[in-house]
Amino acid sequence: MMNSQQLHCFLYFVTLAHMEHFTKAAEELFLSTPTVTHHIKALEEELHTRLFFRNSKVVQLTEAGTVFYNDAKEIMIKMDLAQKNLQTLTQSNTSFLRIGCVSHAELERLPAVLSDIKAHFPTVLPRIFVHDYFTLKTLFENKQIDLMIVTHEMIQDMKNCFFTKITSMNSLALLPGDHPLAGSGPMTFDALAAFPLITLHPKVIPYQYGNRLQEKIRLYNQKHVHTMAESDSEAVLLAKSGYGIAILPEFSIPDAIPGLTSIPINEGESMEYGIAAWERTPLNRFFINSYKDRRQ
Repeated sequence: MMNSQQLHCFLYFVTLAHMEHFTKAAEELFLSTPTVTHHIKALEEELHTRLFFRNSKVVQLTEAGTVFYNDAKEIMIKMDLAQKNLQTLTQSNTSFLRIGCVSHAELERLPAVLSDIKAHFPTVLPRIFVHDYFTLKTLFENKQIDLMIVTHEMIQDMKNCFFTKITSMNSLALLPGDHPLAGSGPMTFDALAAFPLITLHPKVIPYQYGNRLQEKIRLYNQKHVHTMAESDSEAVLLAKSGYGIAILPEFSIPDAIPGLTSIPINEGESMEYGIAAWERTPLNRFFINSYKDRRQ
């Protein structure tokens, strides 16, 4: 497995390649020439390719070496930056609040809440994770996320996790303002299915257990050629472009989309929507209360 010292040797030697040997690189790195040679050779063996063409008169990067040099340089820059950021955090007593959500639309509702956090917890730096249902749930279960903005159904099988309900939400049909159904009242999924539909990939739907609407969507997906979006943003874009009616949970729809309107889907089910957390810390409680106030 390549390590940072190998990359340092490789990058430093490239900058000194005009000197035609490893000796100068070894001197600058305070290493022996055999050590530098060993690191370069180990890299070439691990990558299964020659990084340098060298003889008694010249040392040059091979084509593969040039490609690797650019990538290795970027890796080392990021490693150095990560170390500096860590030092800064340690010196400033900065801590993170890691927030997860499944929808990009939810990001639009966070600025005011994060402003409250900044005012009351100035040493806390928010980190936002937007992932699909399964990835986000795994991160949360592994305690890599402090808070999740989710439906209750998403975390109902997690022990020792507490859930604060913010509101109840339904699924909506999103369609252009000039669509024949625009302005209609609540409709059943069967009525909507007479038109081209845009559905979400199951991995980004945070409710999976016995939901009647999702069961109908699954059956529809099996029997029809239709558009399946990889994200809520893609579904909104396609609906706005006239490719069909997007079926989305209410929380994944931006508060205002020019040119689009929405229709409630009448399937008799709603979702408990709120925030899940592992601990009732003062910071977590503050975030939950601020979010709840902003949503009301």
